[in-house]
Amino acid sequence: MNTNIALAVLQLLALAIPPIAVLIKMLRQSENLPWRYRQVSFALALSSIVLFLASGGAVLVYLLLNVRLSPLLMLALAFTVLGLVPFALFTGILYKEHKMTFGP
Repeated sequence: MNTNIALAVLQLLALAIPPIAVLIKMLRQSENLPWRYRQVSFALALSSIVLFLASGGAVLVYLLLNVRLSPLLMLALAFTVLGLVPFALFTGILYKEHKMTFGP
């Protein structure tokens, strides 16, 4: 039962990332929002990514400790969670560039 929940959490993470990417793109293209709203929106997007990383890490630790997984599957799970790190860094870089364009 717990393993099914853990795998469902990983599926949820995989489904949540593309909408965040689309929202960041929409935010970047928006020209009608005041800088303060843009700043808060980027902070929300970054916090969402950080929370997804923490969630994925927790699921990975659970699976490693409680389920016998093949080394290849463990590697795949680790890559899945680590794949969110460049996305979070990209969002931070995008924020800096956006701030130079639209910021005070």
